[in-house]
Amino acid sequence: MLACSGQGDQRRLRAQSGPLGFLLVFALVIAATTIIVALGAGAIDGTQETLDTERTEKTMTQLDSQAALVALGNSQRQRVDLATGRDSTYMAEEGAGRMTLSYRNQTNGNETEVFSTEMGRIIYETNDGTTVAYQGGGVWRSDGDGNSVMVSPPEFHYRDATLTLPLVTVGSSGSIGDRAVISDANTTRYFPNPGMNGNYTNPLENARVEVSVTSAYYRAWGRYFETRTDGEVEYDHGTDTVTLALVTPLQNTKVTSATSSLSASGTFNLNGNAGNLCSPTKVYINSYNSSGTDVGYCAQTPKNEGDIVYGGDIDLTSGSGSSDIHGDVVSGGTIDVGKSNGNGAPFVHGNISYSDRCENSRNACDNRSSGQVTQISGIDQAPAINGIVRTQVNETQSNNDNGDSDPISGNTLDSGSVELTAGTYYLETVDVATDDRVTLNTTDGDIFLAVEENIELRENATMEVVGDGTVSVYVEGSGGNANQLYLGKGANITNDGDDAPQFRMFGQDDFTATIGDGSGGNLAKYVGVIYAPPGTSGTGTVTLASGVIYGGVLTGTTTIGSGNGGSIHYDEALRTQQVLEQSESIVRVTYIHASTNEVRVEDG
Repeated sequence: MLACSGQGDQRRLRAQSGPLGFLLVFALVIAATTIIVALGAGAIDGTQETLDTERTEKTMTQLDSQAALVALGNSQRQRVDLATGRDSTYMAEEGAGRMTLSYRNQTNGNETEVFSTEMGRIIYETNDGTTVAYQGGGVWRSDGDGNSVMVSPPEFHYRDATLTLPLVTVGSSGSIGDRAVISDANTTRYFPNPGMNGNYTNPLENARVEVSVTSAYYRAWGRYFETRTDGEVEYDHGTDTVTLALVTPLQNTKVTSATSSLSASGTFNLNGNAGNLCSPTKVYINSYNSSGTDVGYCAQTPKNEGDIVYGGDIDLTSGSGSSDIHGDVVSGGTIDVGKSNGNGAPFVHGNISYSDRCENSRNACDNRSSGQVTQISGIDQAPAINGIVRTQVNETQSNNDNGDSDPISGNTLDSGSVELTAGTYYLETVDVATDDRVTLNTTDGDIFLAVEENIELRENATMEVVGDGTVSVYVEGSGGNANQLYLGKGANITNDGDDAPQFRMFGQDDFTATIGDGSGGNLAKYVGVIYAPPGTSGTGTVTLASGVIYGGVLTGTTTIGSGNGGSIHYDEALRTQQVLEQSESIVRVTYIHASTNEVRVEDG
């Protein structure tokens, strides 16, 4: 009986296993089918979103093309069919985004806003949050998380130092169905346009041009600027803004005369005796040539290439009749040579050229010159370099080699005799004590110094350049000192061979220098270039008060003054040197052609 009962149980279990297996297989099929359907639906939705976005990009690009025809005057009206998705529509938003075009005069620091206008946009948003927009004459795509890319470039062109910016703006709002009508609304020409503003003229001179874009697609705008120009591109992520800076080139930064202002306001005055460190002693201005030789001025035969070129007046009347000028004298104003017999005034071994008058008489000028005396229309002018100096100092303050140099502590040079090697350094001030020496060793490369306040070398102090490299010094003069450069009695900025191109000092239009202390006797010596053009309204001065310059000076007013006076010996090696070279990484812009071109995009 037990055996029969066990066999019955097994039969019942076998009878139940068939339906259970069927149910299990059926459940697995249902689950798999559900997963496949769900994944398939997701894939289909993703594919549809992708196709929707691609279709919209093509549609926006077509709208871009036809809007350009209207905006730039090739058509008064255009229609375009718009591909629409399942739930989304196109929207015109006239207040979206802003572009600002401005420029800063680097001579006086004044900034001019040419225009600042809302760009507007036509926008389409897909179900996954992706937006495609037409804005500023370009087409852009954003994923909704701040990431954006350019689909089609905007109306922004740079070529051959010319910026062409016919900005297209959208001046309408509202939803748009499956067809849009694009019509011309308004065009304003901003630059060049002297009728709107007398300064809106080409070519630009010494200007920093900036284009700022505030937009949901500012990152893509920025990448476009970085790709199409080598300008300075800065991002402000807090305001969704990108700014492109373009800089105009300096046309000529050669120093071709012993002393000049190249400014209508600059003057030259002789108020003291000639002072020299070697023979000939009775000379104010002459020339030598450091190129191709190791010997300096005193070992050479001086030449008559020490020109004086000033936009303002030149007054020689308080000079010494026993000392001479060996070079041309050129004035954009009046030249006064003194009395006709020449008492109290030097002789000019060269030509005299003037714009207004030659005093105290034309006959006196003929008597005081070995060359021709002629009237001219004026002289060329050089722009101030204020912006360049400020930029160099500010950038060097944040990025320099100070930490690698033992002689620098707290942004000042240590006392005693110290040495700086190749590198870039930021200093708040340079104060070299009496009898101390600073060696600028360029054996391993050039030296770049950015000085916030001023440079002062006290009595018999020396700053000497060694090696074959160059030293460039930018002095901002922000400390309120009377002089941005001061050399006391017997102080020297020098090198072997009186090689003027090796040392270059740059200043703003109010740069003031005094070479010597005015007490006579031990003369101060400066070998190098002082490049601080005054622009249109600068007040810079260089005074030789018992001092001698070997090289060249470009400043506002130069005076050979009290004490033992001084002299300037022009280094002809400077004629072939661009003493100030802008970085090749900064794009140059000389001409601007800018306008805003408004279109209306409405449901059609």
